[in-house]
Amino acid sequence: IPGSEAVRLRAMLATGTVLTRNIVGIEPSVFFVPELYLPAGTYFWQIQATCSAVPPFQPTPRSALATFTIGSSLTCPDSLVDADGYSYPAVLIGDQCWMGENLQVEQYSNGDPIPTGLNLSAWSSATYGASAAYNGLVENKVIYGLLYNWFAVDDPRGLCPAGWHVPSAAEWTQLVNSQGGVLLAGAALKATGTVEAGTGLWRQPNTGATNVSGFTGLGGGYRFPDGNINALQFQGSWWTSDGVSTTTANGGGMSFNNTQSSWDSGYDKRHGFSIRCIKD
Repeated sequence: IPGSEAVRLRAMLATGTVLTRNIVGIEPSVFFVPELYLPAGTYFWQIQATCSAVPPFQPTPRSALATFTIGSSLTCPDSLVDADGYSYPAVLIGDQCWMGENLQVEQYSNGDPIPTGLNLSAWSSATYGASAAYNGLVENKVIYGLLYNWFAVDDPRGLCPAGWHVPSAAEWTQLVNSQGGVLLAGAALKATGTVEAGTGLWRQPNTGATNVSGFTGLGGGYRFPDGNINALQFQGSWWTSDGVSTTTANGGGMSFNNTQSSWDSGYDKRHGFSIRCIKD
């Protein structure tokens, strides 16, 4: 910038930490962080300049958000197969290998069926694993996967294929942090497009969605503890493997109208949420 005496570079790391570098006078306007010190993941950065060395600084607008990716030594297969024989894509995100679609398996890893088709009363009173397709429709199962209560997550017979598991809260947090942190990760994790435009499966506006991560998160909705269902194409909710109390567990997700990916520890275990598996 002509006459500029100070330039401020801002880099938002995968951890969500904002680094600020002031460059004054003739110092080269380059901010360098060796890849050796950066964990694998997608990094988000912007540039903003100030055209004065003293207040008021009159900063310019920040540049458009841009990204770069640090690779991982982890190997990730192209796909994985569940106990029903259904094949899912796998996607490498930072130092983690994730299932690229929501789980839709109807039996535990030992072949025992997971109860499904429960009415409102049966779902509300269940203290055992159960699943449901949104509105009971097979087409919703195929697109969005099944909704499982947390008792299915906790069942020792297992939901995920061998070598995979339901992610812990810490593993979900690592994913969110690798995509810019809580305030930005929803954009990087959501599939793009909208129902109204005929370009996707989220409702408008599907704020900020880029799917730069390849996670391809969808709004699969959820089932309430009383058995009612809600928010298909508006909200995606996923379980973690972490129970909090005898009645609650960790879960979280993302929404159609913001770029956040928020998590909470107080979900009733009778909720029906989606599940993604992660490689051991």
